Amino acid sequence: MRALTTSSRSALISLVAVTTLSSCQLADGPVPMEFGYRMEGGEIAVAAPLCPTGRIHGARIEIGVDGEGRGDGFETLWSASGPRSPEVRLGVFFVDSMSSFDTQEQPRSKPLPKVFYVSTRTGSAGKVTEADSGSVDLSRLKSAKLGDDEFLTYGGKVMTRKEINAQRRCKKD
Repeated sequence: MRALTTSSRSALISLVAVTTLSSCQLADGPVPMEFGYRMEGGEIAVAAPLCPTGRIHGARIEIGVDGEGRGDGFETLWSASGPRSPEVRLGVFFVDSMSSFDTQEQPRSKPLPKVFYVSTRTGSAGKVTEADSGSVDLSRLKSAKLGDDEFLTYGGKVMTRKEINAQRRCKKD
């Protein structure tokens, strides 16, 4: 039997790794989740996906350095913390408004672009992390016709609050 060369061995290892990884799904790997958005009285309401023990501690509006979405670099347009109510702590809040948060860390200084990014600071058991985020298409959101408890995702799907939370893989306590 002929010995494998270094390049043949590397190719074989790569093939085995790709085959193995493509045939399984990581149990605790990142799962793309969508935030939900709706317009209420001229304000943007956000429904962030949370596990039952998760809590919102703050939120930000960000844009990519190109002015839309979020690219490699981004700029914060607005930031706030200190939820004002249980509903806000549980993941439904208004951005660019002091109706949901006690402390406005950075007031918005320029108009919102057509597409921007909302990110949340969440946590449970006393630990706060930079957690989830989602994109907003403001022009699509302004024209959406939504029923009670319905939110529009960036991808155009209409979801209820319960469906938004159901996207989470939550650890059983």
